[in-house]
Amino acid sequence: MRMLQLLRERAFWFLDVLRGGTMRKHYRDVKDIIEYSEFRHEKREKYLKELLEHATKTTNFYSVYRDFSSISDFPVIDKNLVRDNFEKFCSSSFQAKDCQVVSTSGSTGAPFSVLHDPDKSRRSKADNIYFSERAGYKIGQKLIYIKIWPDHKKNTPFSQLWIKNIHPQSVFNLKDKDIKALIRRLKNCSKKKSFLGYPSAFERICRYLDEIKSDHIPCNTISVIAMSESMNTYTREKMAYYFGATPVSRYSNNEHGIIAQEDSSGSAKYVINEASYFLEVFDMNRDIPVPNGELGRIVVTDLHNYAMPLIRYDTGDVGTISRDARGIPYLESIEGRKMDLIYNTKGKIVPSHVSYKLCKYGNYKQFQLIQTGERDYSIRLNTDKKIDEFAVLNEFKEYFGADANIKIVYVNEIPLLSSGKRKEVLNTYHSQL
Repeated sequence: MRMLQLLRERAFWFLDVLRGGTMRKHYRDVKDIIEYSEFRHEKREKYLKELLEHATKTTNFYSVYRDFSSISDFPVIDKNLVRDNFEKFCSSSFQAKDCQVVSTSGSTGAPFSVLHDPDKSRRSKADNIYFSERAGYKIGQKLIYIKIWPDHKKNTPFSQLWIKNIHPQSVFNLKDKDIKALIRRLKNCSKKKSFLGYPSAFERICRYLDEIKSDHIPCNTISVIAMSESMNTYTREKMAYYFGATPVSRYSNNEHGIIAQEDSSGSAKYVINEASYFLEVFDMNRDIPVPNGELGRIVVTDLHNYAMPLIRYDTGDVGTISRDARGIPYLESIEGRKMDLIYNTKGKIVPSHVSYKLCKYGNYKQFQLIQTGERDYSIRLNTDKKIDEFAVLNEFKEYFGADANIKIVYVNEIPLLSSGKRKEVLNTYHSQL
């Protein structure tokens, strides 16, 4: 088994040599910039300067900024602006047919697409290799990949899945019988393996294992990488207990790629992918940077997408940025989508992790906290037993306000979004304003 994994890894890099070794060059560049501080500033400044020059010379949108050399002179953009002016953001140096179209699922709005030039695609793959290695996964290992897999045999030939050693598991196929079959396959496979998927899918698996009172699953798990959603304490601890590997959260999106990833050392900070992105955190309502440690909008500049430069792109996510003793920035927290933030009755942001306070009141299959009005909130619980509602309402009024109208609703299922994700915190009031 180890020999086959090694063969896959060597075959991957050998094919890269035949193609000119560009993937290896990108991989080394990413590693050097992130791990060796003496390379960081000089290379990043070079990449940023070259990107700004390219964007102002080859795109209609940025052409009016040709006389500006500092990124601080460029405007903040967002998904809607890019969607409405798609052609203006496209570089005249590339033909669309030669680029990869990358699309979002549209789970938080209308679908959205951007173009990636061939070198940007290679850079994204190199980012993936590097950050996966930081978490413990290496090319050729068995990968249990849990996401949307619609007609995967049609869209991704079985031979490609075998070559990449990927076991596809759809988030829409995680009923008890599906999880039971997956666990059986894991136990019967002694080779090293890793998990990559949505935290809500991992939680569903752990809830099932709780229900059957399972012991540790002996399946030689090396790493668990959680993507696209925030991960609660329950899922982190249970995945570590059942599979023997503490999950690492990855912050990424389809427009860009891997922006940051939780440090596997257990420090709870996110290592920013400074090799490929220039990251800023802005005020919630104004386009000005906020001080370190203050919550704000995460704004990203892609240093390597020349087909469709996205400079100072508002991701729609919020978080806080800090610096370590060496002055190197890192993401201290990522709170998720701005449109899903919960506010108290005075209009102040309530930390998203308050939803986890529900866990001490019962053992749920699923739960969800929703703000439905200025002072209206709903707690949705999928559970077999009623909870102490009086205690829950009293505690959550401390977070939302004494004048908050909180409703507890028992449900049989909290459905997945079209993206295959499930949000534990949702704001249906502010998203409509």
